[in-house]
Amino acid sequence: MMARSHRVTLVCRVMHAQEARAIDSLRELGVEVVGVSVPPPASHLERLRWVWPFLWSRHPISLCTVLFPAIREELRRLVASRHFDVVQVEHSSLAVYLDDLALPPTTARVVTMHNIDYIRNERVIQNSPWGLRRIYHQLNQMRFRRWELDAVRRFDRAMMMSDVDADILRRDVPDIPIDVVPNGVDCAALQHRLPVGPGPHGERALVFVASMDSEANQDGALYFLDQVLPLIRARRQGVTVWLVGRQPPEMLRARHDGREVFVTGQVDSVEPYYRQAEVAIVPLRSGGGTRLKILEAMALGVPVVSTTVGAEGIELETGRHALLADSPEAFAAAIERLLGDVDLQHGISLAARQQAQERYDWAGIGRIQDEVHRLALASRAADTTRISRTQ
Repeated sequence: MMARSHRVTLVCRVMHAQEARAIDSLRELGVEVVGVSVPPPASHLERLRWVWPFLWSRHPISLCTVLFPAIREELRRLVASRHFDVVQVEHSSLAVYLDDLALPPTTARVVTMHNIDYIRNERVIQNSPWGLRRIYHQLNQMRFRRWELDAVRRFDRAMMMSDVDADILRRDVPDIPIDVVPNGVDCAALQHRLPVGPGPHGERALVFVASMDSEANQDGALYFLDQVLPLIRARRQGVTVWLVGRQPPEMLRARHDGREVFVTGQVDSVEPYYRQAEVAIVPLRSGGGTRLKILEAMALGVPVVSTTVGAEGIELETGRHALLADSPEAFAAAIERLLGDVDLQHGISLAARQQAQERYDWAGIGRIQDEVHRLALASRAADTTRISRTQ
């Protein structure tokens, strides 16, 4: 939406061939994309080389996955060669790149907080078994909360995905203006359809769409397969589960049997998988921010069953726009309720689509973000004028 009325330059890391192909789609929308190739570590030794310098630095350890010299140099080159009215940083962790950028005082600085990482990290720790992974997260968290809050203070405004996260950040960083600019979907491009019903052989398909390289999504998928799915199968046969998303780890790939559990990995489009499903599941126990997967399902008309954490920050009413359930027994019962009640499926499908159109469509969200940029620029201009008058 922003590229229709502004010149937009996006600097991003490119890890895989699929991401390189996605750049072409952004360019077709009028976005100038500067993709910097930084492949993921190819071995445990290379991963250790990434982590090692951050064990002794002032930065949280997790910044080793986002701070790369090639991206830093590209940003320096761009800032030195042209003027940008607004620099928008996606995710607080990427604020580390501001350390090396000589931005003029008139350039507004805005951060988009897709989630509050110190809140998300705490949830990951709570749901992780004892082991090296949990120790890593605990060591990282020792520095992360203070670092993230200090990073936010470097910006003129912070954009949050939900009122829930906005209220938390206003409490912890009261001196920075906080705006709510929700996640969104292009409702015009996502055609609504009522749930499809059973498959040709009577199978009832459930779909979990998520980036499977995320620990929160991995935990949610395993939680569903191990604790919820057996309860469903004790009541109903023929239920299939589709785990759709990039880079599933071996522990998830091993669960693919090609009959009842399907683990797809990266796909060109998630829409066909939503179309074949009767229910979209979001069985998350950790994480933060708002989930695009719920908004996509709502726009497409696929009824959602989610945990409270999974649906956090999205304005929906359980029983009307989705069903929420937090225990394995309640989650299984909610899915069974939907599979057995066509009227409930259709009612949720229609109400969810309406909510997506009224609250989460890109057109309206684009106007909100434009206003945030205007306010940030006005604040910068006022500060620059005040400083010049006192000199």
